[in-house]
Amino acid sequence: MTSRTQPLLAALATVLLWAFAFPASKAALPYFSAEQMVLLRYLVACGFYLALFAAGRFAWPQPRDWPPIFILGALGVTVYQLLFVHGIGRVTAGAAAMLIAANPVFAGLLARAFLRETLSPLAWCGIAVSLAGVALIAAEKDIAGEWSGAILLILATLSISVYFVFQKPFFSRYSPLSMTAWTSFAGTLPLLVYLPAAADAALQAPAAALWSVVAMGVFSSGIGFVLWLYALSKLPAGTVTSFLFLQPVFVTVMAWLWLREIPTAQAFAGGAVILFGVALILMPGKRGAGGGRRVDDPR
Repeated sequence: MTSRTQPLLAALATVLLWAFAFPASKAALPYFSAEQMVLLRYLVACGFYLALFAAGRFAWPQPRDWPPIFILGALGVTVYQLLFVHGIGRVTAGAAAMLIAANPVFAGLLARAFLRETLSPLAWCGIAVSLAGVALIAAEKDIAGEWSGAILLILATLSISVYFVFQKPFFSRYSPLSMTAWTSFAGTLPLLVYLPAAADAALQAPAAALWSVVAMGVFSSGIGFVLWLYALSKLPAGTVTSFLFLQPVFVTVMAWLWLREIPTAQAFAGGAVILFGVALILMPGKRGAGGGRRVDDPR
């Protein structure tokens, strides 16, 4: 494998694990509030990270880094997850994935403004094509009358974009695993006020709903974020986040099989456009996220 192949595969695997969280959240929402679901999901994820901490996989952060870790944890866990679950409760899983697919646009602009990363002209063309595919799918979904859910999901997208991009400077001092773990711990703390109600809901929920939350904790919030931040530490933020354009495709298929949300021919056409756009973004270019040299690359 080349030096690019492993982080690219990690990003692809992450998108699959995160796509699972969309139909899983919809399936569990009848039995948990958004706050209860997010807390239980991240208690499971924090247990996963505590086991790795006990095994000596990561160390304590430096005192100067605690404030930004708490801010990033609040944005990437507390704020993002609550906005996401409240939003997905008001639209279909597929429509939610299409709105979250705007992440590469936010992340690319943030990375350009603050990290001095650039995208090649071909990559920007790929972003435009992928957004056209997202718009094509969204045009046939019933989100027009659900603006509150759409707004919540767009705000969630902005929050997680900031979380991803502003972690990159910390990778010179910490591994992706360390950053994922400590921001997860920090973001879970404010949610502990919901612990009594979450415990009662977990005791009353059917096994299938409870296992959906546990699986999201282990795979989507645990393993998925480690793989994602590994990819982000090796490649430009714009390249890695471009994989999120594949998420609507995966979510549509999963929601079809699990929730019986049947996609239309227009949805399939939009998915094909999205895939073509991602291919353009990942095509090697002269510089930036297309695979070439970044402005901040010291090579």
